[in-house]
Order: sequence, then structure tokens, then C-alpha cells
Amino acid sequence: MNGTGADAQAWDAIVIHADDDVAVALRDLAVGSTVRLRVRGMTRELVVREAIPLGHKVALHAIAAGDIVHKYGEPIGAATGAIVAGSHVHVHNLTSRRARRSP
Repeated sequence: MNGTGADAQAWDAIVIHADDDVAVALRDLAVGSTVRLRVRGMTRELVVREAIPLGHKVALHAIAAGDIVHKYGEPIGAATGAIVAGSHVHVHNLTSRRARRSP
């Protein structure tokens, strides 16, 4: 599949930049489901390990604790623990490099 035309409507998540470690969910993604991702003009499948809400990030591959996570082709934070491919990537396992909470 090339991810164009009618296939485009079947994507469940999209990778914004080729260097990203995460995809953005285009709908709520259920645990155990196999989702279709738009990656570099192609469609790829990934098994969801945790529920991913619409608009949230899903890990494209395993990410080690301390690794920098990229979205938009830019570093957005560091993993606070190991993240398995298909897992939800959010404030519970990512320390932001952009936004900082006030004490």
C-alpha cells in the first residue's frame, strides 16, 4: 500500500516528520488493536499496547529510559522510563523539554 488516495482515510495515526519517534492518533486507539500509520508516504501497522486517546502520541518503536523523544522532527522530551512500541507517550512517561510546570 502506498498510503495515498482511498488508503489515506484508513490511517489510524500519522507520523508528522520522518525523524519522529511517535505518531499522533487520529482516533481513539484501543488496547490490542492493530493500527495503520502513515510513515514516510507509506502505511505501516503497529499493535497498540495501551489505550491512546485521539490526538495523543503512540511510540513507534521501543524507547529507552533517558532517550530523547522526537515529534515534529524536534526533541520534545526525555523518556522517564522504558517505553514499549505501541505504548501511550504522555506526561506519565515523558519529561517535557518545551513546557515546564511552575512549582
